[in-house]
Amino acid sequence: MLQDTKQRLLREASGLMGQSELSHRLEVPERELQAWISGLGTMPNSTLLRLSRVLDTWGSTAKNGRAAIKSAGSARLG
Repeated sequence: MLQDTKQRLLREASGLMGQSELSHRLEVPERELQAWISGLGTMPNSTLLRLSRVLDTWGSTAKNGRAAIKSAGSARLG
């Protein structure tokens, strides 16, 4: 069950930022990332922790970007 959860998280993260960017941020070869996503390899728990930090950073960056866009739009309206 844990392996399925890891695969799902990797697929979703890959969908957000692309496999190339995700492998860069996780500091693993793209081939290894693909093996983990497909279930042909097992992602170590230490990488799962790194993935959580990557997603947290990605989410914060996206949230800040949306706030900046919203603020710029409000400034133009006001």
